[in-house]
Amino acid sequence: MSRIASALFGATALVALSATPSLAASVFDGPYVGVYTGYSDAGLDAKTTAGNSDKSVDGWAFGGYAGYGRTFDRFYFGGEGEVGYNDTNGKLNTAGINGKIDGDVTYGLSARAGYLVSDTLLAYGRVGWERSKFELKGTAGGVTGKDNVDLDGIRFGGGVEAAVLPNVLVRAEYTYTNYENKDFTLGTIAGEAKPDESALRVGVAYRF
Repeated sequence: MSRIASALFGATALVALSATPSLAASVFDGPYVGVYTGYSDAGLDAKTTAGNSDKSVDGWAFGGYAGYGRTFDRFYFGGEGEVGYNDTNGKLNTAGINGKIDGDVTYGLSARAGYLVSDTLLAYGRVGWERSKFELKGTAGGVTGKDNVDLDGIRFGGGVEAAVLPNVLVRAEYTYTNYENKDFTLGTIAGEAKPDESALRVGVAYRF
């Protein structure tokens, strides 16, 4: 009887495992590292003692990311961190300022959740925290100066990721970041900036 019981137990276990898709390995499961590049468009709504300005600056962004994710049935959950450089830049010639704004280092953390459209294609959304540095420089009120502004914001968006090889993932995504309001001083002009940013990015990652 013990042999029959063992056989029945083994068969039951095999059936249970085969009927539990959440335990099946996925090409999106596990840790990964990758690089990205893309186009960024930042809006800067500034109010100063000399007037108001609504300015848009754009440029390229690039950097790296690393994360971990798991699939449960066809649902995906994971976390991701990134660090990069934002090369957005443009001229400022309103609100009493005649100068330039330049992007700098950016980094952040976000959570990703998605759905497996197929075994090799993931549609996902993301939400998280982002910090970016910008440099304001130029002449205001006859005085030349500069100010470095660090901005914290909430980033959200979504995209698609595909497994082109068992351990190689490519992605395309859109994100929007709503930054906090920030006080700044440039020369004799003081003001408050209300920035935001839209970005289109592509990336490639290696999954371990």
